[in-house]
Parts: sequence; structure tokens; C-alpha cells
Amino acid sequence: MPFAQFPGNEKVKEILRLALRRKKLPRSLILVDSSGGGADRLAQILAQAVNCLQQQDDACGLCANCQAIEAGRFPDVLVVEPEKEIIRVEKIREVKRLAYLKPMIGRYRVFIIRQSEKMNEQAANTFLKVLEEPPASTLFILLTANPHLLLPTIRSRCQELHLAPLPREMLEKYLTQAGKDKNEARLLAYLVKGDIEEILKFDLQELRPKRENLWELVKSCLQEGPFSVRIKEYTSLGKHHRLLWLEALEIMASFWRDILLMKLRAPEELMINYDFREEIKRISSVVSIEIAEKSLKWLDQAAEDIKKNLNIQVIINSYLSRYQGQDNA
Repeated sequence: MPFAQFPGNEKVKEILRLALRRKKLPRSLILVDSSGGGADRLAQILAQAVNCLQQQDDACGLCANCQAIEAGRFPDVLVVEPEKEIIRVEKIREVKRLAYLKPMIGRYRVFIIRQSEKMNEQAANTFLKVLEEPPASTLFILLTANPHLLLPTIRSRCQELHLAPLPREMLEKYLTQAGKDKNEARLLAYLVKGDIEEILKFDLQELRPKRENLWELVKSCLQEGPFSVRIKEYTSLGKHHRLLWLEALEIMASFWRDILLMKLRAPEELMINYDFREEIKRISSVVSIEIAEKSLKWLDQAAEDIKKNLNIQVIINSYLSRYQGQDNA
């Protein structure tokens, strides 16, 4: 895949292309991606670019080398990842051994180290020795969401590039171009977190039961008794499941957003939850704009409070109390 087909992060792409053009690509890079900017895919494109048979500063995506790398069948591109949350020294010793061998087919032997911060102490020290005497025709690409967990001496020997999260509109466009239905692409772009390649493979049917349950919770907000009962069911997630709560709050916010859009007479095509459109239109007819706006504000505040590690039970009780006595119509 050429760099131009990779969505977003134009500055990072230009830095890499300029380094390739000037033949000044660092031997070791750290791609920092904490919010689904697509570091894994970008690393693969860079591996293609340094081994492309047609281009010098890009990947053509069509030559034998580019296609083999795309398919994961290129012997000079090796991926290292944790086993049971650890990258052990044995793996890095094998990296060290292979790094000093000449590439078998391509111009460069490329090592992509996923979750590189998971190297244990021995592995990190062994890898540091390789960086101190970097072998010719070898490129190391470290992927991480937490660069501060890497040894400072490793970071100092690598060029560090930070990937920005993709704007939802850009991600939605990319997913549509990749063959997703426009309504499915909008829902994926809004609700599913992670690397863009993971999002492409995500089966929305897995999320359907949770969305249905949370839609029932949103509807029960209009009835004091049922809401009180349903919210207690969700508190069983417990304080140790903050990510699950954040996902739940975001799904609920997406429903309230759609309700507000219908109140404002926006086109149905702008809905995130297009598959719930008939129910959303029905509920929007009995809810005021003020309540929809307040609900979005409260959900956003609840998410921020959870991120600050505040007590989840207190947050939910506060959210519940705000609904008591509200006039929804």
C-alpha cells in the first residue's frame, strides 16, 4: 500500500518519505500510537517501501516484494510480539542473531516489534546492545502506546514519531473505501476503538446485544422506576471494569446524539445507529431537546469522571439522581 492510501498523519508520512528520498532513514524508529492511529499498518507500509522493487521513497503495493509483505510471506520482514504479556530475552536474542545476517531477498531486513514496552529487563538490555552497534541493511520499528515504559537508553537511540488519532470522518471514509456499507462504516468509526486494521475486521454483530441492552437503558431513562432497576444491573460491572463502562457510556451517548438529531430534523443518513432508526424516531417524538442535550452533557461528564478514577457507583448514582423528577416531554 502506498503512503498516500494510509489515512491521516500526513506529517509523519512526509517525514518518512523525505528520509527515504534522502537515504537518511534511521536504523531504528519508535511509532507511538495510543489511540488507534494505525501504527501497525504504517510499519508494514514502511517495510514495503524499503524493499519495493519499483519505488525508492514509497511502496507501490503491486510488485512481488510489496505483495509478499502484505500477505505476511516475506522472509526479511519479521514481527515480534509478546507472549503472555512479555517479550522474553530468547526472542530478542533471535532478533539479534538474524539482524546481523544479510537480507535474503530484499534490501532491508525489517523487525517490527509490537508492544515493545513489554520487553522484560533482560530482553531490553539485549536489544539495547543491538542498537549500540546497529547492523547494516536492518531496520527496527518499535510499536508502543506507552513509550515512557521503554528504557530511556533505547528511546535515545531511536527516532520517535507520534501518530495522531484519525478523525472520525476520515476513518469513516477509509472504511467506506475499503468496502464497508456507509452506515456500518459510520457506526464502526464512532464506536469501535483500536487499530484501523482491527476495525476493518470487526464484526458488528458482536456488539449488537450490548447495544440493544443499552438502548433499553436509554429508553428506561424516561421512566423513573425501570431506569433505577436497569442501572443497578450495570453497576455489577464493578469498579475494576472502567473500560467497559466507558464503552457503555459512549454507546449510550451515540443513541442520545441520534435522538437529538431527530429532534433537530436532521437527515436520517447522519444517524450513527441507523439500524435503530425507527425506534429512535419514536423516542425522539416524546423527548425534549433540553433533555437530550443534558443527557449528552451528563454522559460526557460521567466518562471524564471515570477516567479520573472516581468511584463508579457514586458517578452512576449521580447520573441516576439527575433524572429523578425530570419532565421528558
